[in-house]
Amino acid sequence: MRHTNPARIAAASAFALSILSGCSTYDAATSYLFSNDALQCPDAVILANTAVLPAFDPAKGADPSGVIYTARMTDVSTRCDYAKREFTADARLVISYTATRPPGGEAAKFRVPYFVAVTNEGVIADKQNFWLNMEFQKGATSISGSEAVDSVIVKVDKAKKPYEYHLIVGFQLTKAQIDYNKKMGQDAP
Repeated sequence: MRHTNPARIAAASAFALSILSGCSTYDAATSYLFSNDALQCPDAVILANTAVLPAFDPAKGADPSGVIYTARMTDVSTRCDYAKREFTADARLVISYTATRPPGGEAAKFRVPYFVAVTNEGVIADKQNFWLNMEFQKGATSISGSEAVDSVIVKVDKAKKPYEYHLIVGFQLTKAQIDYNKKMGQDAP
């Protein structure tokens, strides 16, 4: 039978605490240069009239009977690192989505275009386009998932704060898709 020495446990605990306290000093020093504080980050929102993407069968056109699938952005979250000396915020986004299609479909993969725009005072400062890869299993009528955008650099004007900027996400829609969403009432929050 093995006995535990209480003095050894106390010494090991004290040693572990001293090591961990050094981490908080390092974190405090680096937080001056890089802040993960949510109040420093630009907010992220889904642009309501681009939140739904109806994909049409080219042979049937922009008609409800021609919809192959419908993708919807459902949520977006963000984190960032703010480099005070460089006046930049490096934002990471996670975009959640769902997609539905008519029953009885074969397994299928789709590439869906979307964008992330940086705005300040209603003006687009930067816009990047991306592709979301979705996959339906055979017979599946709905899927859900999330897409990570690893880095969106927000160049912060020296007279501003990062939280004065906004990250806007949405699907990159064609005119036919925009018109269809308006007709079906899918263009409003």
